[in-house]
Amino acid sequence: MCPKNYQPVGKVVLGESDYWFLESFKFEGDQITIKINEGIVSSKIQDIKINDTKKVEGCFPIEVNEKSRKVNIKFFKVLAHQVVDESYAIPEDGKIDGKVLYLHHGSTYLKYVTDNSLVSQLIDDPILHYSVNLGDDIIHVITTQQPEVNPIS
Repeated sequence: MCPKNYQPVGKVVLGESDYWFLESFKFEGDQITIKINEGIVSSKIQDIKINDTKKVEGCFPIEVNEKSRKVNIKFFKVLAHQVVDESYAIPEDGKIDGKVLYLHHGSTYLKYVTDNSLVSQLIDDPILHYSVNLGDDIIHVITTQQPEVNPIS
């Protein structure tokens, strides 16, 4: 039995940084493996060019570098998934638990999947909606199992 405030090491690492970026996404059979890298705020000030006429001055870029931690997230028994550019994502309804790796309760995406597929009729286990919220991407996963989250050495 785990202590009351116990969290697996990988989930703790995810919560220690505000910036994570997708390195790779692999979907095979009913499994998804996601590798992500920590984004670190640079100590060097830089001007960011938006287009030919506009720039934002005095920025601290967020970079993936040799000091970035890496995390592997594995989902099993995947029923559906969706990858969305975070610029176009709509915030989900319902209660959300977690940071970076969210567990959604009463989400519109879960309702969409159950209303537009046979999963609710064919699956006896509880159906869960997780999302991995990254700097550039949001990955939604509908599954019947908790994901495995492991730091990569």
